[in-house]
Amino acid sequence: MAAGCTVKLGPGMDSTKRRLGVGPRLHDLEGLVEADLVISLGGDGTLLALARHAGPVGTPLLGLDFGSFGFLARESYEVLMANLPDVLEGQYNVESRLMVEADVVRGSEVISTRYGLNDAVIAKTDVRHLVWLDTYVNDEHVATYPADGLIISTPTGSTAYALSAGGPIIAPTVESLLITPICPHSLYARPLVIEPSAEIKVNATQRGVPAGGLTVTLDGQEAIDLRAGDVVRVRRARFDAKLVRISSAGFFERLRQKLRWGAER
Repeated sequence: MAAGCTVKLGPGMDSTKRRLGVGPRLHDLEGLVEADLVISLGGDGTLLALARHAGPVGTPLLGLDFGSFGFLARESYEVLMANLPDVLEGQYNVESRLMVEADVVRGSEVISTRYGLNDAVIAKTDVRHLVWLDTYVNDEHVATYPADGLIISTPTGSTAYALSAGGPIIAPTVESLLITPICPHSLYARPLVIEPSAEIKVNATQRGVPAGGLTVTLDGQEAIDLRAGDVVRVRRARFDAKLVRISSAGFFERLRQKLRWGAER
């Protein structure tokens, strides 16, 4: 490692530490506000976690693929080292990726606000019972989904959980929000693409009364337990994630490589 570099590694990254030859030095992520560039060493989960810290302060984020999949954290160690002088001079491309902001409203008070690069997922924790998710866009009632949950994702997140739930693939340059029901008990429920400026509100009922036993989770990592009567309010965040790109591989090439999209069977 170069002199003067600060290594920021989180828990569960022992293999990355060994590969880099660094000790278990953990640093407060508040330091991102003073950084010119953050390098994520790990997989997509590590990059998503760092994006929630780097996004609000506008720090560019470069993902090195030390994980098992590497769809977002797509740059290799070899590519970084080959382009290191340019990177250190700030000569790289930056993609702005829309993020979501999720509020939990209890009564008239916002009790929690969290951010995500992929999605906000409202889902039940009790698998024995169906819930009805009253969903509104800009205060207009869209539908009441009888389902296991609802995924509200960004274009970046359209290739994550939303894709597994039957949602469409949205190119990351297409600014939008995607609403995808999880296992809806209905033939009419389909994913819905809406404008990025929209505000989405969701509350759960069961047998006509407010339902508890749900959580809202951001990027599959940060979860908030919901009480009966809570409302989840999701909108575009006031900032974007700034993802650094070095290699020339584009979005559709990644789809072909990682998801086998359009490949011959």
